[in-house]
Amino acid sequence: MMSLSRILTGVIALLALPLLALAADKEPNPLLAKVKAELKDPTKPFTLTVQLQAKEGMQAKLEAAFAKAVKETRKEKGCLSYDLNRDAKEPTRYLVYERWKSLADLEAHLNSPHITALLGELKELLVAPPEGKVSVPAAE
Repeated sequence: MMSLSRILTGVIALLALPLLALAADKEPNPLLAKVKAELKDPTKPFTLTVQLQAKEGMQAKLEAAFAKAVKETRKEKGCLSYDLNRDAKEPTRYLVYERWKSLADLEAHLNSPHITALLGELKELLVAPPEGKVSVPAAE
């Protein structure tokens, strides 16, 4: 006869399989992959600029979605700067300026609840996926 602990272990393993499959199917964040590929030293500070283009008429919704995320992001460990900027001549174009102490800090940021929520909202508000550019300090 099987012990209760063996039965429970088997049940837990069966329940965990679908969760593991979901985690394996989760696509890595393309922005994070880009930063990882471009940084020589992931433990040093860097700047990430992200270009966004809102669908016509969606600017107010985009700015409202970011307002919540900006407030929370600025409180995060490793966040040196985080700002949403609107183009002065083309009101559907935006630039997010982010400065992070390390790649690990950016990765934690991208997995935070407020950024997960923001990324979900952005899918409906943007013309195309965000485009990121990585910069490192030149004179430090």
